Amino acid sequence: MVAAPEVEEMAEGDAALKEKMRKVHWVAFESNPDMFNQFSYEVGMSKDFAFHDILGLDDELLMMIPPGCLAVTLLFDSGSEIIRKFKVEQREQIEKDGQKVAPGLKYMRQYVGNACGTIATIHSLANNAEALGVAADSKLGKFLADADAKSPEEIGAMLADATELHKVSESSAQGGQTAAPEADADIHNHFITFVEKDGDVYELDGNKAFPINHGPAEGGLLKAAGKVIQANWIQKDMECVKCMIALAPGGDD
Repeated sequence: MVAAPEVEEMAEGDAALKEKMRKVHWVAFESNPDMFNQFSYEVGMSKDFAFHDILGLDDELLMMIPPGCLAVTLLFDSGSEIIRKFKVEQREQIEKDGQKVAPGLKYMRQYVGNACGTIATIHSLANNAEALGVAADSKLGKFLADADAKSPEEIGAMLADATELHKVSESSAQGGQTAAPEADADIHNHFITFVEKDGDVYELDGNKAFPINHGPAEGGLLKAAGKVIQANWIQKDMECVKCMIALAPGGDD
């Protein structure tokens, strides 16, 4: 996409910031775990962990992922009219009924164009920083320290000026199996992440107004997130789902 559409949702009075964000685009990630690993290792993740392809949601395929899954990333076609309609209905329902959001959940809005892959990776790492060995003096550790106590909107705007993360993101995006798109390319595929916090599964999508609590992570995050993807994407529009990636033990050799 030329610019993240959520730029238009920024508060009135932020005209200068809106104009800045309309011009900020990063090179998009492709659906390649190696790309996510390269970015994650360079910003501070321990090499005892890695992103792995999820080949399917059947139990025998999920068993191929090493035990201890910490995050699940989904790539889907955000241009799907069925999914777009569901997104609106979901927001209206939550705004009407409310939801529980765990304190300490790390979430940021997406205002930087085509940065959804980077943001999905940051969401995965930020919500598991201690387990993943992310040091305070690492590139991501410094960004998280600067983001502490800030709103999701403020953190989303911060990313535009996160020079170190931008450099690593661009380098990682250029290392894919296919030619990297231009930074301002019109891209409809969109990455989001699922993490577990205080026993519940949360969907973290920078294009949504808030994180989504999908309830208890019964059977573990990997299986629980798979059920959410099955119900809210595959059963609604199977063709829109492009790939799934898990963050779990099993590092880079």
